[in-house]
Amino acid sequence: MKRLLAVALIVVSAVLFCSVVHAANEIVVGCISDLTGTYAALSKQQVDAVKMAVDEINKSGGVLGKKMRVIVEDSATSVSLATQKLERLILDQKVDFVIPPTTSSAVLAMMPIALKYNKLMMVTLAQSMKITGENKNKVTFRCFGNGEITGKPQSKWMVKNLGKRYYIIGADYAWPRSTAEVYTKFLKQNGAEIIGETWFPLGTKDFAPYFGKIRAAKPEVLLMICAGNDAVSLVSQVNRYGLGKQMKLAADGSLVSADIIKAHGSNADGIIIADFYVSSLDTPENKVFVKNYEARYKDAPSKMALSSYEGVMWVAQAIKQAGSTDTDKLVKALEGSTYKGPQGSKKMGPDHQAALEVYMIQIANGGQYKILERAN
Repeated sequence: MKRLLAVALIVVSAVLFCSVVHAANEIVVGCISDLTGTYAALSKQQVDAVKMAVDEINKSGGVLGKKMRVIVEDSATSVSLATQKLERLILDQKVDFVIPPTTSSAVLAMMPIALKYNKLMMVTLAQSMKITGENKNKVTFRCFGNGEITGKPQSKWMVKNLGKRYYIIGADYAWPRSTAEVYTKFLKQNGAEIIGETWFPLGTKDFAPYFGKIRAAKPEVLLMICAGNDAVSLVSQVNRYGLGKQMKLAADGSLVSADIIKAHGSNADGIIIADFYVSSLDTPENKVFVKNYEARYKDAPSKMALSSYEGVMWVAQAIKQAGSTDTDKLVKALEGSTYKGPQGSKKMGPDHQAALEVYMIQIANGGQYKILERAN
């Protein structure tokens, strides 16, 4: 029995030693994504893009002589599950940095945990203003857009070109509500008024009960703020019930992002958005990115894919600059840094929000993105 115990201890020690050595020679990326639920399609593009970035980094020799490895966890569009998965990745898997999920409420709940354990998070999808606003913290950065980046120039353009009476309909959680606050502020600054708002639960199937109230308000513009399956359902029913014949249609860009544009078909034609990325963007880096993404996944990349790809690449650049995966050194390397990728050149601001170029876009010809002009 003593001999058996001794052998067992030797085996366990050897396994633990190998694990430690293996971990010391790799950089581990934690990716928590809403792979089931309302945002499954866009979350798949997030994970695909993270894996593509890691593979490209590894093929070029890795970072600091180390290969990167991704651990993917499904948060199932659940705030509590997202926070549990984050702690597990930090404490059990010893990840070096984290890419969090789509839902802003989940990211906001994860931020204090990441700060507690001093673990870097690069936000590549969630848009709530609070993430880089009132709730901002040392370890959280965002390379994705937020309501103000797109809402300010879009509001100015819409008032000039579409009208001054607006009705807002959106999903009832943190990101759409904070985005609506931004649109409301800038629309009013440009002389428009908000004549009504409607908020619906995630996963709503029937929007018809809301349309009577919208029609009765007689807006010039219906502004829609939602994403994923909710967006497909809403746009389909707006088209079916003919709201687009009675008012102009506009939206936050996530309503018609590339991960769901095929599902929209021609239903989304005519909708006006402002956004920081479409796959037809004419930069040399984007042409290479789109070609590689389409070859690998047989699908066009959305802004979610683009942002997730650039998020990993930007952190990898910071690791090289810092010469370490130490969080404090990474924070210092990221603050004020610039990155050039498929979307163009961008700089990380003092609030840990990346500055992004924005374009006015109309959906046309069965779900094609028509760039109207650069927004300002």
